[in-house]
Amino acid sequence: MRAVDLFAGAGGMSLGLKRAGFEIVQAYDSWEPAVEIYRRNVGPHVWQHDLKDIFRVGPMIAALAPDIICGGPPCQDFSAAGRRVEGERAALTRAFAMLVCIARPRWFLMENVPQAAKSTAWADARAMLVKAGYGLTESKLNAAFYGVPQARKRLFVIGRLGEQDGFLESVLVAARSDRPMTVRDMLGDALGDAFYVHPRHPGKRGVWSTDEPAPTMRGSSRRPMPAAYQPHPADAALIEAGAFFTRPYYEGRGVRTLDEPAPAVIRTTRERPRPKYLASPHPEDPMPAQQAAVLTQDQVARIQGFPVGWRWEGSTSRDIDQMIANAVPAPLAETIGRVILAREAGETIPEIQGRFGQWLRQRRGFSSAAARNAKSRVNRARRLLGGRTFADPVAELAALEAADGFASLPPGTRSDLRAALRLYREWKDEPKGRRSGKSPAGAAATLAA
Repeated sequence: MRAVDLFAGAGGMSLGLKRAGFEIVQAYDSWEPAVEIYRRNVGPHVWQHDLKDIFRVGPMIAALAPDIICGGPPCQDFSAAGRRVEGERAALTRAFAMLVCIARPRWFLMENVPQAAKSTAWADARAMLVKAGYGLTESKLNAAFYGVPQARKRLFVIGRLGEQDGFLESVLVAARSDRPMTVRDMLGDALGDAFYVHPRHPGKRGVWSTDEPAPTMRGSSRRPMPAAYQPHPADAALIEAGAFFTRPYYEGRGVRTLDEPAPAVIRTTRERPRPKYLASPHPEDPMPAQQAAVLTQDQVARIQGFPVGWRWEGSTSRDIDQMIANAVPAPLAETIGRVILAREAGETIPEIQGRFGQWLRQRRGFSSAAARNAKSRVNRARRLLGGRTFADPVAELAALEAADGFASLPPGTRSDLRAALRLYREWKDEPKGRRSGKSPAGAAATLAA
């Protein structure tokens, strides 16, 4: 799939989608330092431009005919770490929606802070996208469960033309890991579950976790680990301390152990503890802040999902901190990208949500076996449809009729599949208070209670 990345920043979203298998055909950002970092690390296809210039950028993107538009509009106007006053930056969420509506790709992917879901800017953007025909999956994901050692909660909105809302929710849930990734998982160094790659230059990293991508392999890489090998000095200090300090939000905790995720990265994450915090530490800190390690810029970048060796040179330290904080973590973007590609290829179908079987039994008089059969037929129809969940029921049935293999099925089977989709649609379209399977009178009584 061909992708265009808006508000691309230093390249976290593009890196993750490239790893998933997308072709990034163009990227845009208005901040020159970020554009230079993107160009150096991701590729020359990035263009510096103000995305509020809809009249110029819109036709350019449309001419590229992307399959997906992705991006993270600026979040400062919505963020819990900011003043939460919607201004010019919030308006860029509307600009994102306008550019999607102009280019009309089959898919779009938008990232922002969870607070954006309740903003006026997103309400306006959402209305535009729905009117343009996009079904929406709006999910708040914690990056720590998607390969990132950071408890970073973000809103992801995935849209696809012609879909029902919520079409990708179950697969995003299924892609979660069983436990959050910790900073210890990221480090890997000297912690047992690791492997050695001889570093090209003195002082560079040599030990890598088995749960992360290896560096580029060369002929000289295949050497035994020296008995006296020591981790990178910064990582060694962090491992020895066993805990690290990050500047907290307001009154939050500042010290965390290696066996938990880091908090969400912000520009000031790696600042040293201030006298005020040292004098009045958080009661749940596992050790005094002055004994905890202070993260390096490289470590914060890795916590945010940038690989070792990402070239940040040429920018001020403050600008680099801002670029890191603004980024979409690449492992999270990669996971979402794989979910999208799998659905595009028809390799996954949405799970049947809620109490459809109970509704069939109590409202339609189905036996338990007949209800199970109906659910099985919905899934079979979804597989024939390549995982699609059409917003228009007429288009859905027409697509089923045209699906490969449907015409060769026995007439009775075809009829059963059509009927199952109609029943599921009827259940989905009922008011939530009546979906429980109770009779209308019972549902009313429950609501009154």
